[in-house]
Amino acid sequence: MPGFSLLLQRVALPLLTICVCLLSASDAAEVPAGFTPLFNGKDLTGWKGLVGNPKSRAAMSKEELAEKQKIADESMRAHWSVVEETLVFDGKGDSLCTAKDYGDFELYVDWKILEGGDSGLYLRGTPQVQIWDTEFEKYFRHGAENGSGSLWNNQRNPRFPQAKADKPVGQWNTFFIRMVGERVTIHLNDRLIVDNVVLENFWDRALPIYPRGQIELQNHGNTLYFKNLYIREITADEANSRLGKQDADHFQSIFNGRDFSGWKGELENYEVIDGAFVCKEGKGGTVFTDKQYTDFISRLEFKLPPGGNNGLALRYPGTGAPHLDGLELQVLDSEDPKYAKLDPRQYHGSVYGLVPAHRGYLRPHGEWNFQQVTMRGSKIKVELNGFTILEADLSEVKESKDGPVPPGAKVKTGHFGFAGHHDPVAFRNISMRELPGEPAEPPSRETAIRPEDGPIRLFNGRNMEGLYTWIRGETYSDPNKVFTVKDGMLHISGNGYGGVITNQAYRDYHLIVEFKLGDKTWGDRVDRARDSGLLVHCWGPDGGYNNTWMASIEAQIIEGGVGDILVLSGTDPETGQMLPTSLTAETTKDRDGELVWKKGGEPTTISGGRINWYGRDVDWADTIGFRGREDVESKHGEWTRMEVIADGSHLTYKVNGVIVNEGSAAKPDAGKLMLQTEQAEMLVRRFELWPIGKAPTDELKQD
Repeated sequence: MPGFSLLLQRVALPLLTICVCLLSASDAAEVPAGFTPLFNGKDLTGWKGLVGNPKSRAAMSKEELAEKQKIADESMRAHWSVVEETLVFDGKGDSLCTAKDYGDFELYVDWKILEGGDSGLYLRGTPQVQIWDTEFEKYFRHGAENGSGSLWNNQRNPRFPQAKADKPVGQWNTFFIRMVGERVTIHLNDRLIVDNVVLENFWDRALPIYPRGQIELQNHGNTLYFKNLYIREITADEANSRLGKQDADHFQSIFNGRDFSGWKGELENYEVIDGAFVCKEGKGGTVFTDKQYTDFISRLEFKLPPGGNNGLALRYPGTGAPHLDGLELQVLDSEDPKYAKLDPRQYHGSVYGLVPAHRGYLRPHGEWNFQQVTMRGSKIKVELNGFTILEADLSEVKESKDGPVPPGAKVKTGHFGFAGHHDPVAFRNISMRELPGEPAEPPSRETAIRPEDGPIRLFNGRNMEGLYTWIRGETYSDPNKVFTVKDGMLHISGNGYGGVITNQAYRDYHLIVEFKLGDKTWGDRVDRARDSGLLVHCWGPDGGYNNTWMASIEAQIIEGGVGDILVLSGTDPETGQMLPTSLTAETTKDRDGELVWKKGGEPTTISGGRINWYGRDVDWADTIGFRGREDVESKHGEWTRMEVIADGSHLTYKVNGVIVNEGSAAKPDAGKLMLQTEQAEMLVRRFELWPIGKAPTDELKQD
């Protein structure tokens, strides 16, 4: 979908009544094809004041809600106005809300803030797509330097945008937002900044975001401007199509839409109608694939008649009851009155009798639903119409609704199928991805950034612009402030395992990082050698190595081992897909049989493990304060300069100007960069990339 270039720009005119300059909207912007205006440019028709939040509103009676809405609307009209076809907020009162609720949609919004401005968009009544003054220093502690478009209240999923695309304060910006299920994609000023990321439910962290809700223009106590608001509601069929296209190359169809080839069981009780696998009315029984599956992701669409009941047979042995001898995942018209008194573990999406699924995400009977089920080991995840309605580890289930956990809960391999219960439930577009599948391929290096004329400052000395954090156990949150900026330095407290990562991938560079290990150590490394590291060519998902770092090649930072090469091949935490990483180096072996870099030595390729820098002390010990006889890093408490020259697939490591390690045939040969936290304090004052051959050779200065 095209971005804001579709929207016409206006001529700036003075607006003396509010002492600011607004862009004139005298010529109505062109409405994008298929979209409907949310704002008519004249008045507040179609908008209402804010009452509570989705959770509190749901608990109100109709009478109470109506009374509160009347008061909220009066406040809305006092603080929101229309000036020159622009919505203007005076900084008092509450947010402005659409009168209508929306499910899946695409949305255009033009917005403008003033110096120190702070606002946002609530999607389905849930905070928020962040808007703020990205140069306002008081907001740096919140990450404003990373740009508008943050999914600000996310904790488990990415929070910050992958690029900063804001225009200067006082200029108009344009969001294009797509929301399907619980996932959001955002373009800001025609630049992709959020790519299909889960927006978490701020009001109830235990639930996915609500399936429908109002859109809100957030009050944060300052003057705001909005115009050119257009929306297009996404139909169920379009949503299903979009969901089905994600990673489609990894899936294979297991039903041809014509006959039951590849299936067996009580097939006489089923029929093919318009390409769908349908249970005959009044019939039932279990049908299943010829093939058996262990770990997999299954995808399908299903349609329920009123009160319809069926089930997905998972790891079914071919005989017996699916819910006892294998696993049965409920397919049920949960909201039909006849099911009002079921056990929670019997409603749609539940692992029958064992684990309840969240309710409220089914489409009305007669509409096609999209469902994806991931099974890996004892873990199961169910996504319905783009919402995660169940995520559980079956090994932790202690009882079923009928007593002991049946033996099928521990089955590791079996058939996939349907468990009919006399209703004409239909299934189509049935496909399977076996896990872990073929090893992943790194993205093309051509998409990575190469420094051209001058340096790229990965750390600007003021804030963490262009960087995000990942901490084991906290994912994208940093509640303990492991990473902070003070006195022009990046302070890594070391309290935890993880790192700070560049938003962008890079290639062909001369990297310089100046660091100093601090005094503080933590946890299981409180009395061990102070440890950290620089990871290059990072790729794959965050946490792809040991649920902590990314698959990458490390330039080690540890007392006595600064400049070691470590290769971290990873595994996708959800699918188990391998993330192969490798490097070849010329090596010898030390007294203890460990690989050591030696120019002209035996070429050795590793996909895991360590190649010691050439002078690593053979008697190295993992004790705090260790220093080897030939160490070239500076003494503890002093600054050390590490350089990594990434020239194509060749890597050269330098410490304080000395080449200490070298490798070639790096796979991948481009990627993100990451500074680790590994239970030891570290300060960083310089973190930058230079074009190869143009890096400065200035003297390393101490404090």
